[in-house]
Amino acid sequence: YSVNETEQVIITQFGKPVGDIINEAGLKLKIPFIQKVNRIEKRILLWDGSANDMPTKDKLYITVDTFGRWRIKDPLQYFLRLRDERSAQSRLEDILGSETRNAVARHDLVEVVRSSNREAVIEGVEAEDADELLQEISSGRQDIPREILKRASERAADLGIELVDLRFKRINYVEEV
Repeated sequence: YSVNETEQVIITQFGKPVGDIINEAGLKLKIPFIQKVNRIEKRILLWDGSANDMPTKDKLYITVDTFGRWRIKDPLQYFLRLRDERSAQSRLEDILGSETRNAVARHDLVEVVRSSNREAVIEGVEAEDADELLQEISSGRQDIPREILKRASERAADLGIELVDLRFKRINYVEEV
């Protein structure tokens, strides 16, 4: 059998892994009919979450759509726990979806939407009065995905997966907001 440079291989015999993980590309040997070649992706993979309505700390609902990048760090653990990419995507949907809901629920709407405490510019309003209209934020929109990534990485490590990046694709207000 041949191994491509974008994949790693685990050989199984009667469903159980045997030998070492094969990371190098080239031609390899196996026992026909007894051993099976299981190919696992080496490259960074995409996870695209579904858009979900989530409540913020101040009980206002928003629709959050996220995406992330991940890779298989421990192929043997990944193979034993998940077997294939479809089940990995499903587990990532559970992990990242729940961590996103938890992070959004810990922050007020303005912290989820705004990135910084910038100076307000509103036509017809004095600068000092405009600043009073804007609520101060302690952490902004750029900090929340980092928080989600950190918490989700700990949970995904048990699956042999390394989360590389997580971002908000889109945040929409629901009609009530």
